[in-house]
Amino acid sequence: MNEIPIEIVIQKNIKVLRQELGWSQELLAEKTGVSAPYITQIETGKRKPSLDIVEKLASALDVEYKTLFELHNSFNEKSFNPFSKHKLESRLITAITNTIHKEFEK
Repeated sequence: MNEIPIEIVIQKNIKVLRQELGWSQELLAEKTGVSAPYITQIETGKRKPSLDIVEKLASALDVEYKTLFELHNSFNEKSFNPFSKHKLESRLITAITNTIHKEFEK
């Protein structure tokens, strides 16, 4: 079995997570404090992010640091969608939080 280079795993994970959240590269850049062209270069494989940048990206994308390094089963561009569970959990947490806030406002 061919190993996928970690740089490709990271770049695909960043892109997929960003798209799952419906964010532009510009918005992710704003949330991480790096430039939008730098995000583009990471996602296209033209630049490799430092560990510090990976940490900022993970924080902005609201995932654990290690998530950006994980290879997922369906690893190809058309079917690569490993974060549906993350998206669902995030929506559920938001809904629960909103309900709790409404109850305390009464």
